[in-house]
Amino acid sequence: MKRLSVLANLMLTVCALACAQEITGDRVVVPARNTAHPRVVNATVHEGSITVKTYSGNEVIVESGRARAPSAPAGMKRIDVPRDLDVEEEDNVITVRTHPGGSPHLVITVPTDTSLNLKSFNGSIAVEGVHGETDASSHNGQITLTNVSGTVVANAFNGALKVAMDRIEPAKPMSFSTFNGPIDVTFPADLKANIKLKTNHGEVFSDFDIKITGHRPITEKNNTPDGKFRLRTDRTVYGEINGGGPEVSFQSFNARITIRKK
Repeated sequence: MKRLSVLANLMLTVCALACAQEITGDRVVVPARNTAHPRVVNATVHEGSITVKTYSGNEVIVESGRARAPSAPAGMKRIDVPRDLDVEEEDNVITVRTHPGGSPHLVITVPTDTSLNLKSFNGSIAVEGVHGETDASSHNGQITLTNVSGTVVANAFNGALKVAMDRIEPAKPMSFSTFNGPIDVTFPADLKANIKLKTNHGEVFSDFDIKITGHRPITEKNNTPDGKFRLRTDRTVYGEINGGGPEVSFQSFNARITIRKK
């Protein structure tokens, strides 16, 4: 395993040479070792956001940043304490982690055909232009995926989810879910999908012609002498777009779901 640990604001030239990686302070360049296969980037931050953008190069570039530090008291000088940033690469899989108290913002620049697995506990996630498989999860923060292609699995617990897709992988399912936040997803007009929709306290809107195929009432019966009968309606709605295809599910507990076509 090629492993690299970076202490932000610290130049580690010797380690850079040993690991065949370029490090300049809080910037790490992971070279392309095998361009025959797309890269996979796994990134996790605890207190901060993740931004992923694409470019025409082959390397994966990881940059970390912080909010401007407060001014030192009169007569004092600030001593910067390094924050941990870990970057590992093995078999075209690049893993990026920040530790609690570390960098609050990651900017990752990747080739277009990269797949992503992104997690932020307290921060937003933004991705633009990636053509791969994207799995994004944020507990407290908005997720914004712009001009992405392939497949998407996205979950924002306390935050909005906004996705615009240029092209769909026709054979794979996708999922979009929130608890406290609206879902707004734009697909190509030729999308073929079986749709699964559920919102407990919100509405669903779409400019697609969705053929509703039903919802599923649930019958509950107690067979004892004093048995009770109950019919409970599952709030899940099923439908088809353009004749159906792989399942695309949408679920929000407390917000609106909007499904758009380009």
